[in-house]
Amino acid sequence: MIGVLGGYGAVGAAATLLLAGRAARVRVGGRDGAAARRFVAGALGGEGEAWQVDAFDPDALARFCRGCQVVVNCAGPSYLLRDRVARAAFEEGADYVDAAGDAASFAGLAATGTGGRTAVISAGMLPGLTGLLPRHLAALSSAHSGPAVRLDVYTGGLDRLTPAAAGDFLLAGAEERGAALAGWRDGGKVARALTPAHDVELPYFPGPVTAYPYLSAEAERVAADLGLAEARWYNVIAGDRVLATASTATSAADLARVAELELAGRTPYYVLLFQLSGPHNTSTLVVRTADSYALTAAVTAHAARAVLAGEVPDGLHHADAVLDPARMLADLEGVATAEITDAVAPIDLAAPAFEEGAL
Repeated sequence: MIGVLGGYGAVGAAATLLLAGRAARVRVGGRDGAAARRFVAGALGGEGEAWQVDAFDPDALARFCRGCQVVVNCAGPSYLLRDRVARAAFEEGADYVDAAGDAASFAGLAATGTGGRTAVISAGMLPGLTGLLPRHLAALSSAHSGPAVRLDVYTGGLDRLTPAAAGDFLLAGAEERGAALAGWRDGGKVARALTPAHDVELPYFPGPVTAYPYLSAEAERVAADLGLAEARWYNVIAGDRVLATASTATSAADLARVAELELAGRTPYYVLLFQLSGPHNTSTLVVRTADSYALTAAVTAHAARAVLAGEVPDGLHHADAVLDPARMLADLEGVATAEITDAVAPIDLAAPAFEEGAL
């Protein structure tokens, strides 16, 4: 039995469908019991269990986890749930996979332990895939051109925001104060090292975008593990109204509505672009999708299957540190396209712009 909390939402529904195709049974739960029943009856053809469960109700959460081999958390916002679902899973003898969660969730679980169970957090697109793919690119590059020196990452596009995703977006700065505009240099985070770039053209992004520097906990882990001299991570936003609203919005629902308006009449897209520079060349890895939630779900389902198969050791892990990147990329077929090339010129948004006519 695999229990998927939030199993009828944007990420959870896609993850459940992927897991139901390979697992014996799935249990779909969430606060809206009617929505869970409709999803199981419709999308799953009745092959599954539908549960009404509130993650903030300890007794209901314990009953949901009981009897599961793995509990997959696709509910949110993650900044409110933190480690409560994981602890309930461990108490009931289940392993745990979280589509989100990062610094705060990891710290809480590290303090209490997993009770001999396996836990994989940050098992989504961002964080998750955004940590795994730079490691993959570094491994490939070091075999041909020596150790990596600098990493540049650009992630974003034009996509809808669910209320849970909007909530996490709004709280990102508060959860990791000082990471906005920060960069990585000479072994550590440097505050206010970078500035936003407006109306810039980036490879693989259709049209001008705003690139906003943000150094997450995942980015710091990756930069430190790879021994990078420098790393720059940018959130890429195609609609300026979303960025403007994020600084003034009073609720996640407000931000979600603005994102929906920005998307009206336009084709959604999401791009993950990684450039790794070594002593002799620059390698680029790009992943493109029309649905970031489906991509997140593919990563989450892959992680759950790896845990079920016993491929992840006991204990607490970030997804990017334990999943196999080559197998992950193979699992993304049908959801996203991936490309690795040395033909893309290095991008440097931090370099001073050349002004025509200036000496």
